[in-house]
Amino acid sequence: MAVGTVRSGPDYYFDEEFGVSIAKLLGMLRHSFSMDMAFIGKFEHGTRTMVFVESDNNTVLPSENFCFSHPQSQTYCRKIADGELPSIIPDARSNAITRAMDVTNELSIGAYLGVPIYLSDGEIYGTLCCLKHSSDPSLETRDPSLLAFVADVIADRVEFHRHRQQHDNEIRARIEGLSSSEELTMHFQPIWSLTGAAICGYEALARFNTEPYRSPDIWFSEAEQVGLGDFLETLAIDLALTQLPKIPESCFLSINASPAAILSGAVGNLLNRKDAQRIVLEVTEHSQILDYPEFRDSVQSIRKMGARLAIDDAGSGYASLQHVLELDADVIKLDLNLIRNIHCNQKKQALAAALVSYAQRVRAQVVAEGVETQEEFDVLKELGVDKVQGYYIGKPAELA
Repeated sequence: MAVGTVRSGPDYYFDEEFGVSIAKLLGMLRHSFSMDMAFIGKFEHGTRTMVFVESDNNTVLPSENFCFSHPQSQTYCRKIADGELPSIIPDARSNAITRAMDVTNELSIGAYLGVPIYLSDGEIYGTLCCLKHSSDPSLETRDPSLLAFVADVIADRVEFHRHRQQHDNEIRARIEGLSSSEELTMHFQPIWSLTGAAICGYEALARFNTEPYRSPDIWFSEAEQVGLGDFLETLAIDLALTQLPKIPESCFLSINASPAAILSGAVGNLLNRKDAQRIVLEVTEHSQILDYPEFRDSVQSIRKMGARLAIDDAGSGYASLQHVLELDADVIKLDLNLIRNIHCNQKKQALAAALVSYAQRVRAQVVAEGVETQEEFDVLKELGVDKVQGYYIGKPAELA
């Protein structure tokens, strides 16, 4: 039995961080009482299941007969929880109850310690136990209060993870329910061409019509948290693409796509058989790219369909500049924080001018986001920005 073995499953609420802390607690407890093995036993469906086991690498357990689960009525754990056995059993062979139990021979139990694990509502989750393969008379003088203290700590952690699991399940149900409801809609913000003096494209933005209202960044963050990031992103992109035929043919559609969704092939599958030449994929500054060569390969297959690549939020941080340098983007989108009050900030103007100059040299276009005033609009036009979007041009709205 390896040290810190975790029993996996949807009802155990143990993650890696919890496992490490529990392994340390059980190891401390086992060494304090000089036992061979410590474990957490969970009561469920009439059985006692060992959900976490900590032991020495040199401890020999009966590999053929050892199992994680036993009927509760046949375990020390249940009898200790019910008060039929004491918390400390120095010699299992001399105790009238334990010497007659099959589990005594099955697990080679010589000495045993155990206390119930009570949750805050009074429920008995299970027990915290230690066993030794030989009897140990010295345990007769030991106080089980340390065992009880550790059991309380474990109970707190179990409840925390149980509540988090419940919270995550609620998030999953909420997100998965979007596919069969009208709670997810797409709004489109116009993008204005400074050279053509006309609307040349639209950015698709997800909107969630729920009560209470939750902003899109919360929805996508929670989806990522519970492993449904690709699901929600794909749902939004697919919904946006269904609107492409309703957009004037002279205009492009800009959609946000994470590196993960591009690398997985999900975005490419959605763009297949679509009018990809009218699509611009935006990769945000907040999206981490761990392997740029791998990402470039994935993007290349999409570019062959005709889609273009945009780097979003340029000028907001190091990651965006790294994206600009590494990905040979077709479009560089200037972050709204760079644009805000740019008409009265020479440093912002200098940075924007540098990005425009860079884009011209690599034959990329520059789009300024978050334009809200005539003054900002005029400065950006003077700096040579190709396109602008923001409330000054138009707010995001449904196509109708």
